[in-house]
Amino acid sequence: MLESTDYEDACPIATIALEVANNDELMRKAAAAAFESWLEVLEERFTTAGMTSERAREVAVEIFCLIEGAVLLSRTTRSALPLHTAGRAATNAVAAGLAAGRYDRSGRGGDGN
Repeated sequence: MLESTDYEDACPIATIALEVANNDELMRKAAAAAFESWLEVLEERFTTAGMTSERAREVAVEIFCLIEGAVLLSRTTRSALPLHTAGRAATNAVAAGLAAGRYDRSGRGGDGN
């Protein structure tokens, strides 16, 4: 999508959040609420898939940060490479989170083995 718009269309909430975070509390809270709603969607999907709630939150934040950082770098460099790289990293984060959910704290599988 960014390539087809010459890297113009990205996350408008991130742009606003960066501008108002320190000087407009109402707008900061609105941006935070929007971001939180996105994180909650990811968390729900990950817990449904088998991650613990704690790990699902961590992976959701990891992915959100990967995507937002990749969008910023892609727009700045006019390259899709950061987005592709972040996509692979996000895939790995989800896979690791799901694999960790298959083991209890003792390092054994959920069936005790």
